[in-house]
Amino acid sequence: MVFRNENWNGTGDIVVYGHYHPYWIDRNAREHNPKFDIFSGKILDLKEGKSSAIRYFYDILDAEINPGVTICVVPSSDPDNIHSGIARLGAMLAGSDRKDRVYYLQRKEAIEKLSHGGNRSMDVHFRSIGTMDEVDISGEIVLLMDDITTTGNSLYACKKILMDRGAGTVEMFALGKTVWD
Repeated sequence: MVFRNENWNGTGDIVVYGHYHPYWIDRNAREHNPKFDIFSGKILDLKEGKSSAIRYFYDILDAEINPGVTICVVPSSDPDNIHSGIARLGAMLAGSDRKDRVYYLQRKEAIEKLSHGGNRSMDVHFRSIGTMDEVDISGEIVLLMDDITTTGNSLYACKKILMDRGAGTVEMFALGKTVWD
């Protein structure tokens, strides 16, 4: 089991910690979202790699994840952004008696940022994400993490890639699910 909270295990779906309310209602019109809250701000701080946000989410999640679990993250849309906030959080969580496969999934070519209107289809991820071939994940119990999920396609694509490479179990987790009220 990945999570200590048994209700989060084996759902077959993405476990989401909270709601993410985007900062902009309309980026072009510079219209702010009145529902944007502190939690959503913490996620944006994490995306910017702020240490305080990484620590905030580490303190929440460390007690929720069992020892021995393999930690893996959805790679950034930019292959040069290897040490994204979610990757740094994953590395911290892996340091607590878990397997570090944070960088196992690697973006081979840049894609347009999904939050800026990029193509959200799973095919985009299958074409642009590869793995570290020298690392064997056969039979491992994997926690696949992302910061924000909207359609879930990046998580579902990465889960399929991990399963195709032999992972025993893959549980998907996102800090926030985009909500448009």
